[in-house]
Amino acid sequence: MIQTRSRQHALVALMLTLALVVVAGTSSVVFAQDERAAEAEAAAEETEATPAPTPEPTPYPEFDPDTVTLRLDRFADGFDAPVYIADEGLRGRDCRYVVERGGLVKIILPDRDTRRTPFLDIRDQLKGIEDRAEQGLHSIAFHPQFKKNGRYFVHYTTAEKQNVVAEFKGTPCGKTLKRKPKIWLNETQDYINNNGGWIGFDPDGLLYVTTGDGGGIAPGDPNGYGQTPRTRLGKVLRLDVGRPDGIAKDNPYVKKAGKKLKPRKNFARETWAYGLRDPRRASFDRETGDLWIGDVGQDRFEEINRIPKGETKKGDAFNFGWSHVVGADTCHNLPECDPTLYDPPVYYYDKVSPQRGVTGGYVYRGELLPELEGVYLFSDVASGYIRGLDADAVSAGFEVPAHLLLDAPSGIVSFGEDDDGELYVVSLDGTIFRLDLL
Repeated sequence: MIQTRSRQHALVALMLTLALVVVAGTSSVVFAQDERAAEAEAAAEETEATPAPTPEPTPYPEFDPDTVTLRLDRFADGFDAPVYIADEGLRGRDCRYVVERGGLVKIILPDRDTRRTPFLDIRDQLKGIEDRAEQGLHSIAFHPQFKKNGRYFVHYTTAEKQNVVAEFKGTPCGKTLKRKPKIWLNETQDYINNNGGWIGFDPDGLLYVTTGDGGGIAPGDPNGYGQTPRTRLGKVLRLDVGRPDGIAKDNPYVKKAGKKLKPRKNFARETWAYGLRDPRRASFDRETGDLWIGDVGQDRFEEINRIPKGETKKGDAFNFGWSHVVGADTCHNLPECDPTLYDPPVYYYDKVSPQRGVTGGYVYRGELLPELEGVYLFSDVASGYIRGLDADAVSAGFEVPAHLLLDAPSGIVSFGEDDDGELYVVSLDGTIFRLDLL
């Protein structure tokens, strides 16, 4: 009997021990699971608190300037103060038209000889400008239908400080007809400098004109014309020369009132952009239609500005800031300013010797210089440096540097483009060059 009870006691003890072991094991498993869950939760919180680093943006594959070695090929010479060269836009006719500041337009024939009889002679209208380096005949532009209608346009400023765009008629590689010109613009300036001076047709057949602020003493723009709506100075003007009044119906400051086109916000109806000081040279990218503008600065910066094809800003024009702002964010004629209110240049450089005045150029779209496809070439009238800015990169929204491509002689006052997209350089010493590779 005693032995039986002992066995019973032992069995009970064994069962209690097993129960404790099971309970202890279960608790260990629970505790381990809870610990792992807490560790996972803490790791998740740490991941949320410390986000993964943002990868560096891939740089734009801009052109490599080390692959480019430019040279200037002498194309023609013997001109008297040439300031511009243009092509009439007729493939198969290889005449080039050289503008001389004194009032002549001369033709370079296909054999590169210069014809003795000028294409245009308006020297009588420009008497008195001889000692005024910024006045005179500035540029020429041929109507897209020039072969059919003979229409072409010139931009000049007179000794009386009239900023003029006039239309003439002529024949391809021929002469100007003796007819009274039609005046499309006649804006009076207060001073003899800062005249702008470029005209050109966009891909849609509208005529663009660049005007300066009308000049004046330092610190510049004494009348504030760069930011004055009603004047046609300090602006890019856009004309429809197919209409008698020349007003393009979709300009940003035009409103329709029945059959009439009235000004909006007190702006001149021709306004396409404003806030410019002295945009002497501009051009259209023949591939994209973008407008590129070289704006000569006062005493701080030289600017390159760009307007994408046909683009305005929610019904308003681009405002490049002069004379409130220069460069990207430097106040000028205001003690304080908000640079974010204006459209900054796509590129600018310091106005320090030997750099004194930007010469706007062209986006290269020719065949002789394949390494420069899509590169905007420009210069400086004082230094002669020819630089390249990747226009395709700029159009894609990237900030890229301008690279020095050629240290040319000073006095480059203009570039020109022929029907094939090849580029020319105009030097004040009387020489026309064509750009090529070594």
